[in-house]
Amino acid sequence: MAPPAKIITETEYVTPPAPIVPTPDVLDLRDVEFVVVTADNIDEIFAEMKGDKVFFALTTDNYNKIALNLSDLRAYISQQKSIIILYENAFDE
Repeated sequence: MAPPAKIITETEYVTPPAPIVPTPDVLDLRDVEFVVVTADNIDEIFAEMKGDKVFFALTTDNYNKIALNLSDLRAYISQQKSIIILYENAFDE
């Protein structure tokens, strides 16, 4: 019986292709105007407003919650951007 053929192993380093990550669209946010309506200026505000009138009311506490939520969203988006940059840089090396 003949001896088995010699097995030769070689190491080949393969660089994976960089992921194609599209750049997100630029946000073009719409301006929103808040009007503070008080008992003293309600008649003036009604006279200045055109069209149908709809009012949304917030307490100071709830307005602060909206501001904090927007701040949290900004921080979350910033963290996501950082994660994307880490992945992109991992493939650039």
